[in-house]
Amino acid sequence: MDVRANRFLEDFSTEGRERLISHLIYQDLAPGEYLFHEGDAAEGVCLVIEGQVEIVKAVGDQEQILASMQAGDFLGEVAVLDGQGRTTDARAREATSIAWIPTPDLLGVLVTEPVTLTLHLFQNVLSLLRRTDDLYVGEVVRKEKLSLIGEMASSLMHDLRNPVQVILSSLDLIKMYHSDTETVDCCQKMEIQCDRLVAMAGELLEFSKGETKLHLDRTDTNALLQQFLAFSADTFRPVGVTLNVESDPAEIEVDSMRMLRVLQNLVSNAVQALNAKPGARIDVRAWVSDSILFFSIRDNGPGIPAAIKDRIFEPFATYGKIGGTGLGLAIVKNVVTAHRGKIALETQAGQGTEFLIRMPQDSSSRPVA
Repeated sequence: MDVRANRFLEDFSTEGRERLISHLIYQDLAPGEYLFHEGDAAEGVCLVIEGQVEIVKAVGDQEQILASMQAGDFLGEVAVLDGQGRTTDARAREATSIAWIPTPDLLGVLVTEPVTLTLHLFQNVLSLLRRTDDLYVGEVVRKEKLSLIGEMASSLMHDLRNPVQVILSSLDLIKMYHSDTETVDCCQKMEIQCDRLVAMAGELLEFSKGETKLHLDRTDTNALLQQFLAFSADTFRPVGVTLNVESDPAEIEVDSMRMLRVLQNLVSNAVQALNAKPGARIDVRAWVSDSILFFSIRDNGPGIPAAIKDRIFEPFATYGKIGGTGLGLAIVKNVVTAHRGKIALETQAGQGTEFLIRMPQDSSSRPVA
C-alpha cells in the first residue's frame, strides 16, 4: 500500500504531507514483535503500510486486545499530542510494514497547517477514547459476571460432593450384591457420569479464575471417539439427528475428560441448531497429520448468523438459545488453548457449520501455529 494513502495524511496540505513523508522512518516487523510498550516515550506516530497491529492493554495477569489496526490505519497519536508516555502495548499480529513520523517533525508541520487539521486530530483522539472507555466498561462488567460465576461454582462444588459420594457408595453396594454384567455396566456408567458432574463444576470454577488445569493421558483417536459415543449416543438419538463418528487410528495425549466435554458441547450446540430438521446430520471426525491432532465437527444446519460469528468464543456471547449462558464455547476455546491448540469455524447460511480443532498430537509436539 502506498503510504500516501494512509488516513493520517489525508487532511494535510500537499506541502505538509510531502514534508512528513520526507521524514518517514520505515520498519518491518515479524509476527509478535512489539512497536512499543506501555510507559515508553512517544517518539512518533505509526502509519501501518501492510499487515496488522494489535493494541494491547495488560489487565492484571491477563491482556486485553483493545483494537486491531490494518493497512491504512495509524496509531500512537494520543501520546504524541499530550506529550505523555504510551498507555498501551502495540505489537505486530503478522508480518507487518510500518512507517514512523518522528514527533519533532510532526509537531513542526502541525504549526504551519490550518487549525482545522489540529481540530480533526483531536476529534480522532476523542473518538478513540470513547471506544477505549466502552471496552473498559465492558471488561469490568465481564469480570463482575465471572466473579459471580466463580462464587456460584464454588458453592456448587461444595454442595455436590456429599450427594455424589452417597450415590457412588450406593453403586458400590449394588455391585457387591448384583455382579451380573448388565448391572455392573450400568453402575460403571453412573460412576463415570458422577465424576463428570463434579468435574464440570470444577471446570466452571477454573474458568471463572482464568485457569485450565489439564490431566493428560495417553489414548488413541478410536478409543476417545468410542467413549464419546458411549457417553452421548443415548442423549442424541431421540432428537432425530444422524450422528456419524469416524477416526483415523492414531495415538494421542490429551485430557480425555475435557476433550469429551468439548466434543459433547459442540455436538449439543449443533443438535440445537438443527432443531429436528429433516435429514439432520452431524459428522464428527478425528485424525492426525504431521504430529497435529485434528477434530472436525460438521453439521448441515442453518449456519451461524454474522451477528454472533466473530464473538462466538467470547464469554457471555449467545444467540437464539433458550437458557443459553454464552459460556460453553468460551470454555471449549480455553480447553483447546490449554492443549496448545486452536479452534476455528467455517459457516454458511443454509448450508451448515464446521468447527475445526487443531492441537499437538502429544506433549512432545510443538504448539499449533
